[in-house]
Amino acid sequence: MSDQVSDEPTEWPTHCPQCGTRLVSAVVDFDKTNEDRPEMRPGEMAAVDYCPNPDCPSHQQPVGPEDAPGA
Repeated sequence: MSDQVSDEPTEWPTHCPQCGTRLVSAVVDFDKTNEDRPEMRPGEMAAVDYCPNPDCPSHQQPVGPEDAPGA
């Protein structure tokens, strides 16, 4: 891992690359024994951006070998 720090701003996507819908942010807690609380606990939680559009192609996951690309 690099210890170099860059002054260049990081550009995060704001819209889904598949359908163009504006992304929504959420926090996922990996430790289900934690109480429901608003603060972020690194190592136990992750902040994620996701597409809220239920019809977005990014939500279509293969279910079997016949669904794999080129099958």
